[in-house]
Amino acid sequence: MGQTLDYSTQLGRQLPPLTAIKAFEAAGRHGSFTGAAQELQVTPAAISHHVKMLEGWLGVVLFRRFARGLELTEDGRRYLPRLTSALDEIASVTDDLMCERTGSDRPGSHV
Repeated sequence: MGQTLDYSTQLGRQLPPLTAIKAFEAAGRHGSFTGAAQELQVTPAAISHHVKMLEGWLGVVLFRRFARGLELTEDGRRYLPRLTSALDEIASVTDDLMCERTGSDRPGSHV
């Protein structure tokens, strides 16, 4: 018999917007809104907006903002590696599924 889903758990899962997660994760890796904006092809103001949205959603401050850059708070330092890992896993399983469907190598891989 197949595995059944607990829909009360699956459908009730509370997650922040993916755009906000991606903005924070990129800003955390780059240490700047500008670097994140270049990677995600948006403006630094858009990154700042999404990070503020995520901070509001979570009820915590993730970055300390300075005139010359950013610094992750303790909450931000705890949150970043787990989000990076989760996004890497999503990308990996997506690549795997796409490759299985098309019968090709992973995007970007060379033999």
